[in-house]
Amino acid sequence: MNLRCELIVEKDGKEVYRGESKSFVQNFAKAMMVIHSSPGNTSLDTGGAITSVLVTCPDNVNRSIYGEWYTIAYGYGGGVNIAMSASNDDDSFGIWVGTGTASVSPTDYNLASKISHGTGVGQLDYEPHTVTSSYSDTYSYVEISRVFVNKSGSDIIVREVGLVARNYWKDKDGIKNDVKFLIARDVLPTPVTVRHLGSLTVRYRISLSTT
Repeated sequence: MNLRCELIVEKDGKEVYRGESKSFVQNFAKAMMVIHSSPGNTSLDTGGAITSVLVTCPDNVNRSIYGEWYTIAYGYGGGVNIAMSASNDDDSFGIWVGTGTASVSPTDYNLASKISHGTGVGQLDYEPHTVTSSYSDTYSYVEISRVFVNKSGSDIIVREVGLVARNYWKDKDGIKNDVKFLIARDVLPTPVTVRHLGSLTVRYRISLSTT
């Protein structure tokens, strides 16, 4: 069986790049550690965080992410280890795009130069994510994608893309943790120019095949 992560980029509905993404960063490995080490403790006598690890956030500050969170005595906490499907106009996590060209490093914690959400100069309108999947005996995949629309009035050149996860927990006493952190970054081999009122679609596809 072959496990693969593909990066697919489309401009105005036409595919302009497809290649293997090999750019998961250290934060991703740390997130996998905290998930794998979570014991699934269901004791109401246990309160607070069960497992944690430090990740580096886009502002270059180290923060803890948690595998589980429980409330003492009355009810459990709730949340997500890794969420990536940010809603419309939310560029705090999910798929990001940027203009930077710096080489990818395992210790990357941010894009080299992120393009912010908006309709002003140098900005792109961040649309909601779409998650699709397919399963068969020979090929299965899960894919997260996001559309970016240029409403800035001038061309915008996209040179890098990334994937930012969110670790979120709360309990009966309120929000306990809300941390966003980069888990993948790719520099495109050829920059993509998005014209005014044009669109860019970025897809990360993780697949498993028998070939």
